[in-house]
Amino acid sequence: MITADTETLEVFYAHTISPIFIAIIVSISVSLFVGLFASWRIALVAVAFYLLIGIVVPVITSGKLKESGVKYRKEFASFNAYFLDSIKGVRDIVINNAGEQRKAEVNRRSSVLLAQTKKMKHESAKASSLTELMVSTAIIVTLAVGVVLVATGNLAAYKMIVAVVAVFGSFGPVIAVSALPSNLTNTFASGDRVLDLLAERPAVTEVTNGKNIEYENLEVKDLCFSYDKNAEVLKNVRMNAEKGEIVGIVGESGCGKSTLLKLMLRFWEKGKGEIAYNGVDVDKINTSNLLDNVTMVSQSTYLFDDTIEENLRIAKADATEEEMEEACKLASVHDFITTLPDGYKTKVGVMGDNLSAGEKQRIGLARAFLKGSQLILLDEPTSNVDSINEGIILKALKEQKNKKSIILVSHRESTMAIADRVYRIDKGIITEV
Repeated sequence: MITADTETLEVFYAHTISPIFIAIIVSISVSLFVGLFASWRIALVAVAFYLLIGIVVPVITSGKLKESGVKYRKEFASFNAYFLDSIKGVRDIVINNAGEQRKAEVNRRSSVLLAQTKKMKHESAKASSLTELMVSTAIIVTLAVGVVLVATGNLAAYKMIVAVVAVFGSFGPVIAVSALPSNLTNTFASGDRVLDLLAERPAVTEVTNGKNIEYENLEVKDLCFSYDKNAEVLKNVRMNAEKGEIVGIVGESGCGKSTLLKLMLRFWEKGKGEIAYNGVDVDKINTSNLLDNVTMVSQSTYLFDDTIEENLRIAKADATEEEMEEACKLASVHDFITTLPDGYKTKVGVMGDNLSAGEKQRIGLARAFLKGSQLILLDEPTSNVDSINEGIILKALKEQKNKKSIILVSHRESTMAIADRVYRIDKGIITEV
């Protein structure tokens, strides 16, 4: 929709602004020519109809056209979003046997969009008909004035013919201006949405004039955070992590574990308290440097519609084959990749649909190992794998801890077996256990 809206605006600037100037120049030129060569009376009639067709008619028709255009763009956006959502979720639709309901809703929305399209086209047709009526009237009146002037001897017949033909041929640019409202309805609606998007501000702004660090330790002091400024998700959180240890964070779903990790990466602005790396608050560390030192593996890994190799290179663009294979071995996914027909050159498909949730999660973990960050934040890293692969991954994590810090978040008590220290979060309050 962003692309479509931008294209609509491009058409506006390329094909709407210029017709207005062309209409003004042509109208003035023809009026002066007719007035000087033939009769100022014919010229005044032409000017009156130029103004009527180019200004009055568009003003009259623009109100209804804008209303229908805005509704059309709204329905168009709604239908596109719903239809695309249906395509992305087609597997779950089939699993839940909800195809007929979804199809019925798609058809209903399609009918609503079609009705709005017809309404907009109907309004455009009425506006166009009014313009054509005014042009026809202008031609009749101009011709009548010319005939009267010739009949009364105030104008030579050949001059009348030249003047009338000149006026007849000059309405093209004015008609183009009169037709603008039907095009502008979509343009204004697109412009409003693009401007609304440009007015959006990110939850956090990038830090570029701060400090750079080489990670050694993390300390969280009296951290508080809430999404809506009312109910606190985290309350006076205190914890720390040193290089060379695995710190576990355990708690029920929805207790604030994932939020804490996102705050460590400064995906949100923290409320009160401090998140300090090497004694430097996260708000004072350059964003690029922070992301070089800290990486995160979330519960759901996004894979691009490319090969496994290129998906791994997101973490390290110049990685060698040996480095990628080593990272995948640590994540217990190398053996699986080698069974694929094209190995690391295998395409994962749109949204990684050719792979299972567990395979995607392990590739995400391999990315983290490949990147080589000194602090790895793991959000439920084994939630989508079986117990055998979980054991292999946890063993790999334990072997990696001598080189870096690992903060391991899970709701499983068993996952915490490899942690050196464990914190429990309950209703936003954290305690060391």
